[in-house]
Amino acid sequence: MRIPGKGEWGYTDAHKRSQILKTFLFFLIPISIFVLGYVTTGTKRNYFTILAIVGCLPACKEMVNVLMFLKRRSMPKGLYEEIEAHGGKLTRAYELVLTTYEKNYPVHSLVISGNEIAGYTTMKNTDLKPLQDHIVKMLKENGISGIHVHIFPDLKTYLDRVDALAKRDPEEIPFTPDERFPGMNREQCIRELILSLSL
Repeated sequence: MRIPGKGEWGYTDAHKRSQILKTFLFFLIPISIFVLGYVTTGTKRNYFTILAIVGCLPACKEMVNVLMFLKRRSMPKGLYEEIEAHGGKLTRAYELVLTTYEKNYPVHSLVISGNEIAGYTTMKNTDLKPLQDHIVKMLKENGISGIHVHIFPDLKTYLDRVDALAKRDPEEIPFTPDERFPGMNREQCIRELILSLSL
């Protein structure tokens, strides 16, 4: 069974499960080293203990990832299917947690069409302008300008916007392929750059 990648539906739950397993294994290794050292020398004062303590550092790093994803869940399948039915041939991404310098923003769905990016979040009473500005700034720093970003806290408004974008003819925008993303068109490159902002 294929594990969903970042930006695909089901990624959050799959990533959380894999991080929990990885964290368990990463802690198991230093514990095993410590036990081996204690059994072979009969004391905690040995080089195995030092090695075990240092070995806990990668495990602690993985634990931070687990804690960041612990409260998050994949979006409901019904919501995913409803949005997907409106997307047509638009470039899409799902289950993002976009990071700015001040705050993290969960964005359940995102579509890209030419210079237009539309997203949906359930953060009703939050100022979304800093997130929109951050996406525009980050894309501009990576050589993609003229982008308009709108993140909607209302599902119906978002779906109406997705429908409008899906019906439009594709824009002819000059684009030089990016060597960081071989074989990708402009919209796919934009998607990859946005995914790099996501946890």
